[in-house]
Amino acid sequence: MKKLTSSLTNMLLVLTLVSVVAAFLLAYVNNVTSTTIAKINEEALSAGIKSVLSVGADEEITTNEKDVDGFVVYEVSRDGNWIGTAVKSTDKSGFGGDIVVLVGFNAEGIIQGYEVLSHAETPGLGARMGEWFRTATSSEVKKVGVLSKVFFGNPDPAGSHNIIGRDLAKGELKVSKDGGDVDAITASTITSRAFLNAVNNAYKVFKGNVSDVNSGATAQN
Repeated sequence: MKKLTSSLTNMLLVLTLVSVVAAFLLAYVNNVTSTTIAKINEEALSAGIKSVLSVGADEEITTNEKDVDGFVVYEVSRDGNWIGTAVKSTDKSGFGGDIVVLVGFNAEGIIQGYEVLSHAETPGLGARMGEWFRTATSSEVKKVGVLSKVFFGNPDPAGSHNIIGRDLAKGELKVSKDGGDVDAITASTITSRAFLNAVNNAYKVFKGNVSDVNSGATAQN
């Protein structure tokens, strides 16, 4: 086989061929994986909706997705009966950027549950919001010091940071530093404010008061 002459023309031909092959392979991989990724995202969202509305993982539900002034609202039914609404809300004022949450409400507007869908908060600090705001507040939770938590992994002290079961018709959620009654995540007040703002705005969307949504939030695309 005759060896290609080293020339600018041949080099360009080889580079062009490599680029075409690489582009084809990337397009093929993207086509193969996009369907799988979409399915995974759909299953994750379905699981999240069930979680925030306290629906069993194996229970069949019907979800009606709609856009309310840019926010995504999921009306959920079981056996033809409406059981609750989940609202996806984003706040842009987190310590690391956008915090996206899914919040579930029953007919009375009581918070049934929440899931943090995405965030860029600091691991071990703000990232703890996924569990902090549903942690038991009873005095039965052992109060421990910082060193004990660091070295022995003991639970967080009891406090007023559980928002599950809260009725926001009685007032917005605010951290104690802002005059509210919700304990912020330790050393993560900025994250806590942004998280609670996202939850408050989800409630406003649920109640149809989109015009009252706080400026820290952004509608979903």
